[in-house]
Amino acid sequence: MPHRRVLLVALLVSIAGCGEAPPPAATADTAANTEAASASEAADATAPAVTAAAPEAATDFPAIEHLLRADDTLASAQARLGADQVATRILPGAEGEEYEAWVLYPQDPERQAVASLDEAGEHPVAIVVENDATDATSAWVRADGVRLGLSSTELETLNGGPFAFYGFGWDYGGTISDWRGGRLDPGADRVAPAGLCAPVFAEGAEPDGYPTGDGEFSSDLPVLRAHPPTVCRFVVEVAGVPAG
Repeated sequence: MPHRRVLLVALLVSIAGCGEAPPPAATADTAANTEAASASEAADATAPAVTAAAPEAATDFPAIEHLLRADDTLASAQARLGADQVATRILPGAEGEEYEAWVLYPQDPERQAVASLDEAGEHPVAIVVENDATDATSAWVRADGVRLGLSSTELETLNGGPFAFYGFGWDYGGTISDWRGGRLDPGADRVAPAGLCAPVFAEGAEPDGYPTGDGEFSSDLPVLRAHPPTVCRFVVEVAGVPAG
C-alpha cells in the first residue's frame, strides 16, 4: 500500500525582464538614405491604414502551479480568487475516511479543483484535479503537459517510456507509482502524482488479465494497448511546500 502522505513535485517559474535595446549609431549610409526614406513615408501617408490584429484575450486565472501560495489562508485565497470561488468542504477520502479541503471554483466545472490542506487545516499543500460526476472537461493542464483525458499510451509518450501503476478496483487503484526515470519523473525520491481510470466495460466484457488489485503493473501491457485507461486525476504541489 502506498504511503498516505503523497510526495509532490513543485514547479518554479522565473520570468526574466527584457530591456529595450539602444538605437543603432548613425552611419554614412543611413544619412544618405534619409531623403529617400522621407519621400517614402510621405507616399505611405496616402495609403490605406492597416489595422493591427487584436491581441488575444488574457486568461482570467493563473497557471495552476501558481493558483495558490504555501502561506495562503482561506481568507487570503478568497481575497485573491474571489469570496465565492474558494469554499470549505468535508470530502470523502480513501478507506472510508473524510477530510477537510477547499474547493476552488465550485460553480465552474471546467476550473473546479480541490486544495488539500496541511495537518492543521490552515494552509494548502496540494491541488487535485479530477473528473467529477459530470465528466466535464477541465481547463487545467499541468506544466509538464499532464491533463485529464490523456490515454495511458499518450502519457507514455509524454513520459518518454512506460511507467508503473497500481491495479484498478481499490482505493488507490490506477495511481501511478513509478515513472521509471522518464521525463515526468522529478527524481529525488519524489513523485509527480497522477491517476488512471479504466474504461467502462459492459458486464462480463472486461478482458482477461486487465490490471486489478494492489499490485504494480506496467503501462505497456498488451491488454492496455488494446484497452487503454485514461488520466482521471492529477496533483500539483503548492509552491513553497517542502517535501515531507
